[in-house]
Amino acid sequence: MRTVAKPCHGRIHMASSLPHDSKKCAAPLRLIGLSAFPLLALVPCRAWLSNIGARALLPRPVRRGSHVVVAALPEDADGDGSTDWDKELQRATERLKKKELQEGVLTAVPLFDRSDDWTVERVDLKDEVPAAGTVLLADPRTFLESKTMPAAAARTGWMPSFESRRERARLPVVLITEHRSEGIEGVLLGSWSGKLMGDMGLEHFMTRPLYIGGANPGRGLSMLHSYPEMPGASQLTEDGLAVSSDFGVACDWISEGPGSALRFKFFWNTVSWRRDEVDEMLSDKGIWIPVTVSRDLLLREPDSSFEDPLWVQYAMKAGGELQELGDQLGLFPPS
Repeated sequence: MRTVAKPCHGRIHMASSLPHDSKKCAAPLRLIGLSAFPLLALVPCRAWLSNIGARALLPRPVRRGSHVVVAALPEDADGDGSTDWDKELQRATERLKKKELQEGVLTAVPLFDRSDDWTVERVDLKDEVPAAGTVLLADPRTFLESKTMPAAAARTGWMPSFESRRERARLPVVLITEHRSEGIEGVLLGSWSGKLMGDMGLEHFMTRPLYIGGANPGRGLSMLHSYPEMPGASQLTEDGLAVSSDFGVACDWISEGPGSALRFKFFWNTVSWRRDEVDEMLSDKGIWIPVTVSRDLLLREPDSSFEDPLWVQYAMKAGGELQELGDQLGLFPPS
């Protein structure tokens, strides 16, 4: 099977000025970065509205034809912070999935059903920085109770919100993806941009949500998936979680190879630490709590916009210290 990137037959025309006959995907990251993705800059923290606070601080993007404009926040939020906007995003996802089913794109590939394989375990790193594949949960004592905002907040784009239990519990969750000579990189989990890949005019992966992976724009698009054997992929965990950055290869993998679009997650930007900043991850700093999370739990998509924040889900599964912290600070749902 050829593994070189090739056109993947998708038009990216989110801005009205972009020509409608543009079909270049041979350099998809470059094309996306210069055309469609600046739309996210119109509302640079839109993703944080979904999972990382600031829900009441930012305007919402609203589509008008081929344009995206900014509208005032609706006053339709219910008691748990959910709004008609959340419901509309869910309807959009269902609509695109239905379209794929009608066109025969989806196959009988098993999804990530709830099972005993969904595990979260606390990790004792002693004096070591976390390895690639480790998940960092924000320590709520530092993020919620400290008088000064930790540097980690800016690194992830997190903004505090105390409007409700769910808003307080929308704490950063970061997966470490790479150790490099200049530092460490990861992706922020659970922060949906409010866009699907199909919103970018891409036919491959059209129902996959696009997540904001952090506040560092250097990396561009990266993908988590369950195909460590895919060309160019780096395996992160023993159970087969992998990370890639070549979108063209991913298109080939699902169109000509054994891959399923349903087993990919997409992230724009990253969380990064320079070498002189990695001490922030050490256990005695009290900023991050390291855990391991099973592949299928990391790759699953929310069943609805009304799920508890990712921090709550992982902390409850991990139990122990995290369970105690969640209980003490009132971050868990009433039993």
